[in-house]
Amino acid sequence: MIKKIDCTNMDCPGPVLKTKEALLESPNLLEIELNSFSSIENVKKFAKSQGYYYIIKEKNRDKTTLVLSKDKSLDRNDKPFYLLFIGSIISAFLAGTCCLAPLLFLIFGVSMSSLSFLSIFAPYQTLFSIIAVAILVYLWYGYFKRIKSGFACYSKLCKNYKLYLIIGTIIVIIFISYPVWANYIMEYL
Repeated sequence: MIKKIDCTNMDCPGPVLKTKEALLESPNLLEIELNSFSSIENVKKFAKSQGYYYIIKEKNRDKTTLVLSKDKSLDRNDKPFYLLFIGSIISAFLAGTCCLAPLLFLIFGVSMSSLSFLSIFAPYQTLFSIIAVAILVYLWYGYFKRIKSGFACYSKLCKNYKLYLIIGTIIVIIFISYPVWANYIMEYL
């Protein structure tokens, strides 16, 4: 549960003292509204000194909203998610490359003999499929773990995490299953 406090228009050290009091009552997650530069900086320094992580949830001309938490993932980097996500899609694509040239030939009616080098990936189709699925399972596990822990989302990635995973899962399923359904399409064309 997020506790919210309003420290706007308070003189120093008021915001820090109110933050300290609120953290004693509800130490998990705290949202603080501030409107002066010195108050914002003092609350940030206080949070760091107490072992809290913070993010700026909202910042405009009139006020700034800070979110404090003991959870280090509040301050985490989203690059690993994107790397894993893209890696999963690339692995799935490589799993389906064995049948790419014939499909392009059917679609465009031109010989795609220049893509014949993709056949070198055919023996590794199962491996690429397993890698893609394993990465997706890992990402879905992280998603459900976050939900179970009651983690509050504030970053753009965190708010759209489920949507990205659904889209990625659909793309991976299409690429992995492509050799199977491509054979059926070629039989009927």
